[in-house]
Amino acid sequence: MGIKDRIAGYIKDTVIKNLSVKEINILAASKSGPKGKSHELEYEAQTLQAKSLNDLKMAISMATDPEEPNLQELDKVHENLLLDNHLSSVIDSRILYCQRSPFKIVNEKGEENEELSWMFERTWFEEFERLTLMSRFRGRRLIELFEVNPDTQEIAEVDEIPAGYFNAKKGIITKAPGDTNGWSYREGALQPYYIQVGKNKDLGMLTQMAPIILAKKLGLGSWLDYIEKYGVPPLFITTDREDDGYFNKMFEAAKNFKSNAFMVGRGMDKFEVGQVGNGNPSNFDMLIIRANDEISKRVLGGAGLTDDKAFVGSAEIQFRLAKDRFESDKLLLKNVINQQLIPRLLKISPIYAPLAGHYFEWDNSETQTLADIREMVTTLAPHFELDPEEISQKTGLTILGQKQNNPIQNPTEEEKIKKKKLKEK
Repeated sequence: MGIKDRIAGYIKDTVIKNLSVKEINILAASKSGPKGKSHELEYEAQTLQAKSLNDLKMAISMATDPEEPNLQELDKVHENLLLDNHLSSVIDSRILYCQRSPFKIVNEKGEENEELSWMFERTWFEEFERLTLMSRFRGRRLIELFEVNPDTQEIAEVDEIPAGYFNAKKGIITKAPGDTNGWSYREGALQPYYIQVGKNKDLGMLTQMAPIILAKKLGLGSWLDYIEKYGVPPLFITTDREDDGYFNKMFEAAKNFKSNAFMVGRGMDKFEVGQVGNGNPSNFDMLIIRANDEISKRVLGGAGLTDDKAFVGSAEIQFRLAKDRFESDKLLLKNVINQQLIPRLLKISPIYAPLAGHYFEWDNSETQTLADIREMVTTLAPHFELDPEEISQKTGLTILGQKQNNPIQNPTEEEKIKKKKLKEK
């Protein structure tokens, strides 16, 4: 080894020795490229192909392989299932409830820091909530926190590593599905930028619901076949011509009858439209309703919130059942944010340094509307002296003072007589 190599090695060791773990991680990650690993994956074109129970069985078998689990096919099945509008709607109900719930960042004493809470009112945080909660339905998820805004040093956006491109058992991200080697996301330079949500063997709720959803899709397909066969009345043609050329012309005309809506014949040609009354099409609708009820019960705890004919009382009971699931989702988000997200934000950017010693909490304080405040003031004003300044803050109206001839404070003689009669009764 030459003198130049020794000097270079000494300088390199000295510089690295003086760097913190956080600085080494950032330096190493920057050497691998300006973007996260989600930009280096070899993606495949998506195709909307029908899925069957055989596809589901094969996907589960690949995903649960004890040596080399591969979730690519199961991820494709999940994507196909999410094309169902009812399923997507009830899942959105679970996710949107958490996204729309107020939260706060508090210190160890439980005191809110509004400036820190404001840092989470970002689009990337809503996407993080969505990806985290999707682990309930699609199994383990791997979230990437790599894109940082160069001007503000805040997280710019979050991304997701598709299920087929990471091996949870080995803790690696693979360039292509099925690869046995890849980049480690649980340790080393990439560790601060990736969060795995869900257990290694978790396949998600959609895997359990897949049979009933596939049955619903099959029922819809059968309904379309029924409509094509029996939805339009059949056409019967009778002719006394025997030559093949004329027969072929009538055959082509009959095939085009649905689009033209008329026929032209000669001589003894006769055209008759048959009657439609075969089967009971409502059977298909009953299957779809039953499938939707099963989906609602699995995701929301009951079908009362999605049933058009639900009564008010039953809908309120169903909301209580659904709220247990909402609160469970909020607890999952709270734990992931406090145990994984905030510690990583402290390593990713210095802008999040004030988060040290603070925690994420849901703000369960009741919010009052203007109507609620107005009703409360009307109820309390005749009996108590209220603070005009506090009422001004709550209503947004400037209150200069209390009128001397306030009818609430100074009831008329007629009102006094009415009250006296009521008491005597």
